[in-house]
Amino acid sequence: MNRLKELREFHALTQEQCAKIGYISKKTYERYESGERVMPLDTAIFFAKFYKVSLDYLSGLTDDSGAPPNGRSPETITASEIGIDPQLYFELRRFSEKQQRAFAAFLKTITK
Repeated sequence: MNRLKELREFHALTQEQCAKIGYISKKTYERYESGERVMPLDTAIFFAKFYKVSLDYLSGLTDDSGAPPNGRSPETITASEIGIDPQLYFELRRFSEKQQRAFAAFLKTITK
């Protein structure tokens, strides 16, 4: 799947990191990326949500990624840009705004 590779490279991730993020083996991920194996729908949905693109974009049916027309939104900042583990970053993005504020306050208390 060519788009999978493009998205991975755009976000400066390795195949090993993507495999960990998707809870699959590296070899399985490599096969999805090369087109040697068809990605199951639930895995495709997972990666589409992770990269914040549509399934149509991920599968190559459209060139419209669904990203904002004027560039990247704050939600598309990559883990490598802020220097944290991609899997941790993905989990943090799943927090609600209230949970993010509580977690930030907790981090401030333990880093003083």
